[in-house]
Amino acid sequence: MRNTAALIIASGLVLSLAAACGGKPSEDDCKKFADNFVKQMSAGQQGEAGDITRQVAEGMRPDLLKDCNESGKKDEVDCAIKATTMDEIQKCAELRAR
Repeated sequence: MRNTAALIIASGLVLSLAAACGGKPSEDDCKKFADNFVKQMSAGQQGEAGDITRQVAEGMRPDLLKDCNESGKKDEVDCAIKATTMDEIQKCAELRAR
């Protein structure tokens, strides 16, 4: 249940990140963002719960790439690439509000 809530929150973060306007990230930037998102989403997860979280995060990859390529904002994506936690990725999505 906890993993489900985290995934719902993460999905919302992705939409916020992808909905931003401004300079566009490169396709390579979007791939790095998706890779880091999956990595951070799965961080600290072990056993069956970890396997499920990784599978769900990997399943989100096509949508992450599509949204990033279509409407991602360069500074938010760059920030998310450097993020080392999901909380940091969320803070990157907040750049749009500034």
